Amino acid sequence: MTISFGDQVLAYFAVTANQAQFATLTGLAAFATTSFTSKYGQNGFQVTSVTLGAASDFRFQAPFNCEARLSGFRERRSEQPPRDWYQLKLGREAPSWVDVIATVPVQLAVQPLGSIQLGPTGGLTQAGVTDPAPTVHDLQFQVTVDPSALTLNYQASCFVFATADPSPVNDLQRITTVRRIVEQDATFLASLDGTSDQTPNFFVQLYPAGVLAATPVSQQAVVAAFAASDTLAAFLTVPNI
Repeated sequence: MTISFGDQVLAYFAVTANQAQFATLTGLAAFATTSFTSKYGQNGFQVTSVTLGAASDFRFQAPFNCEARLSGFRERRSEQPPRDWYQLKLGREAPSWVDVIATVPVQLAVQPLGSIQLGPTGGLTQAGVTDPAPTVHDLQFQVTVDPSALTLNYQASCFVFATADPSPVNDLQRITTVRRIVEQDATFLASLDGTSDQTPNFFVQLYPAGVLAATPVSQQAVVAAFAASDTLAAFLTVPNI
């Protein structure tokens, strides 16, 4: 019986004692800092640090993109009275399978970079003048500044794909299909000014270590290509169970 790389990944993380090693084994912690700093460090927020907790709630072999699709055509008949003839087909697209889905606690340290509102209801308080009237003078204002960072906590969903035979273009297309479905959901955290119950996501593509030679495509090139699409590509050796 042949045991595939995907079988090894599922069997290893199906053991509860191994699940705490998920972020370390895949390199997710370092990727999370780069990904979230770029993704969420905007709209008045600066992400200063990202801390991951232990992954939990592992689910295996989840199907996506299985919704029914109705297709067909209409033909106008020349009969009297006129009639339309329809030929319709109801089918389902081939599912995209996610090998592993896990929940990963994420803590973000965030520095707000907001603007100051002027006027009676704003955040500026008049603090006197440089010289007594009636001489020419400049108004002085004091602004209360809180330099402390905010701490935000989320439960991120991590979608993991495991493939023994790398095909970066096809693998990215499969991940993009799932990402499109997931990020259209109202629970997806698109920016940090969203609601606290929204969920950020990670996408991880796993390959066995040593599967790629230096040419024509190196391991480093694949990792960089996936990172450009906000996806972690990791080459690893699954420990024996």
